[in-house]
Amino acid sequence: MNEEEYAAIMNSQQLQQQLGQNAMSTQQQLMFQEQEKGLAEEQLDVEDIIMRIYNLILGKQLVDKGGGNLEWEEPKTKRLKILSEEGIQRIMQMIRFHINKNTLLSNYSIEEVYKTMYNFVTELNDLIFLKHKSIFAETTFEECKEIMERDMANRLKLKMFTYEVLGKVPDKAKLNKEMMEEMEGKIEKLMQDIKEKQLRERIKEYGILSWEIEQQVFSTLLRALRGEERGSLRRHANFSEVRSITPEIQKKGGLFGWSKG
Repeated sequence: MNEEEYAAIMNSQQLQQQLGQNAMSTQQQLMFQEQEKGLAEEQLDVEDIIMRIYNLILGKQLVDKGGGNLEWEEPKTKRLKILSEEGIQRIMQMIRFHINKNTLLSNYSIEEVYKTMYNFVTELNDLIFLKHKSIFAETTFEECKEIMERDMANRLKLKMFTYEVLGKVPDKAKLNKEMMEEMEGKIEKLMQDIKEKQLRERIKEYGILSWEIEQQVFSTLLRALRGEERGSLRRHANFSEVRSITPEIQKKGGLFGWSKG
């Protein structure tokens, strides 16, 4: 093999090596770009926050399925339904207006954060105050009947226990008849009393729920304080650019490879 043939073989090998390095560099750059794109999308994804609020509004609870896998489920014990369907939709509409990508990518001063938060809380409270009859779930006839029957059963047990304490033999049928006669003509009012009591309970429960909603909105606004979310994404993008050109720098002998030769 003469020198020309040897040089041709070496040039061919160097060319193949260079092509392989270029292909690897391109693949790495694409991989970095996909990673950064996925990171940005995940950082700006607010659906988990919104779905958490939605499930809380529905009265669901997180259940551990094992291995750190949590799922939202209906509670095993019957819980009071706080909001009506209209109430759920109206509040979720307000949530989506404030918790979104545009909010995260905004540039708020601390004064604007507090002002926006004040307006949100005010509007939310006004909605409840002015439309509470349609915002809160209404106790159905069947629910009222169930509550009334349970109350009557407890009252009968109490009357029978009173007789037992006094050393008397209670006549369950007679006591039940007397209790029914006492309630005659009062059923409608008792039903209304139950509905009002249930509404008061819903208002109490809503106090905790509204606080949780407000904290989620406030946290979202704070992420946009002084454009911090945009700045974070920009820093990730700059780091990605530096990382993507590193193979080229290494091939040229480092940062100062241009000075050699």
